[in-house]
Amino acid sequence: MKSNQIRHHQILQQALLYPERLIGYSDAEWELLIRLARRVKLLGRLALTLKANGLWEKVPPRIASQLKSALVQIKKMQQLAHWELNRILWALEDFDTSIIVLKGAAYGLANLPYSEGRLSVDLDILVPKNDLADIESLLMIKGWQHRTLSAYDEHYYRVWSHEIPPLVHAERATEVDIHHTLTPLTSRLKIDIKLLFDAAIPIKNTRIKTLCPVDMVIHCAVNLFQNNEIANELRDLLDLHDLIVFLGTKEPEFWRQLTDRANQLQLGHILFYGLYFSQNIFKTPVPTGVVDRLHSKPNFMKCWAMRWLVPLALFPQHPDKPMESAALARHLLYLRSHFIRMPLYILLPHLCYKTLRGLFMKKHSIAQQR
Repeated sequence: MKSNQIRHHQILQQALLYPERLIGYSDAEWELLIRLARRVKLLGRLALTLKANGLWEKVPPRIASQLKSALVQIKKMQQLAHWELNRILWALEDFDTSIIVLKGAAYGLANLPYSEGRLSVDLDILVPKNDLADIESLLMIKGWQHRTLSAYDEHYYRVWSHEIPPLVHAERATEVDIHHTLTPLTSRLKIDIKLLFDAAIPIKNTRIKTLCPVDMVIHCAVNLFQNNEIANELRDLLDLHDLIVFLGTKEPEFWRQLTDRANQLQLGHILFYGLYFSQNIFKTPVPTGVVDRLHSKPNFMKCWAMRWLVPLALFPQHPDKPMESAALARHLLYLRSHFIRMPLYILLPHLCYKTLRGLFMKKHSIAQQR
């Protein structure tokens, strides 16, 4: 791939890694940067990066206004997520269970760097599977409800997924994703979730917990390279980078604990991808020999394919000049994400169903427009 074909990748990457170079950006480059960062939910992070490097006063006023608006929106969304968590604790106050907060809300609770600039559109929690039915029932009694789903989608969540259908409060409309494990039940990966609950870190003066540091890193990698289709998920890789940089300097035994935990959970190959692409794209400082301690790593052909596919999919498409190679990479990674989550006897009917439903919805939409 020629360098001029990925100039828009470079514009976004350099803004995050070398913000001082933004001072030389033209008006057109600033405009493109804002459009790209918005597409991958990184406007808030970009604003904080500029402030942290003392560059805020050098940002063009029109750009600064958009970045300020992004930070206001992010703060509002984070307040909504924290209030939703407060209300969940209220609804479950008489029910003795463990609640682990995941992803964006957890990063804020753990006071991780740049967490105040992370846009979170929903709240993710992890609860014991044995308590799941009671928790769902109690929340529905207190005002949460499921969106209307087809019988097929209901079956997908209840039988195959690692979470129940999202719950939305009737008044606040904030979405809550309740997980009972970290990977789909149909996946070949079987995580001993009890290990994560046993190591979880309590948040002072609350009933809630977050994953322990190394589990937080591993979950971030799992969410990106196992549960998602990778397209436009650059923010998740940046989360992984931030976690590693912060924890790697704070915890003396971090790297040994991280590789030992990945081996224990049999997630070495997932962590390998996370470390490789974080290092490759964000220059994450990974000590020499760390990946050699992982018991399982992807083979040469998988690594070769992923090295080509992942950067094309992670970065946003140019809004005016989409690349066919990026579209192909996203399609292939979409198929990969399903293949690693489902056996063929489930996958093939599932893809057929999704394809037919997509065609039906498209036809229905066209008919409505006439």
